Amino acid sequence: MPLVLLGILLVLPILDIYATIRFAESLNVPALALFVPGFLFGFLLMKRETSTLKARFVNALQSMSLPGVVFDSGRRMLAAVLFLFPGFMSDIFALCLLLIPSRVTSQVATASSAPSGPKVMDGEFRRID
Repeated sequence: MPLVLLGILLVLPILDIYATIRFAESLNVPALALFVPGFLFGFLLMKRETSTLKARFVNALQSMSLPGVVFDSGRRMLAAVLFLFPGFMSDIFALCLLLIPSRVTSQVATASSAPSGPKVMDGEFRRID
């Protein structure tokens, strides 16, 4: 079983590179034109995510919402690693990971839209004895 997993991990990037080269040939562009933008975007995403990861974890520990931050940061780091792999298909998978809505952003949006202060109900009443 470990040999099968190792084989898959070695063969998939090679097939991805081959498919990207064939795709570049069909578009009549150099293959580096498809490899370099994904690598640069992955590098910048990895740099940004690692620099903000510590601050996010500290804020998450203070607000006790660690699972959402771990999921979002892990998802972005996996997308950055997929962008760093050469190949067109890995870039597509990384974009799909980045298109998943962020849990932290949705939690902040719902918390900011909620009114602050005590809940008050206006109305009239009549006592019946």
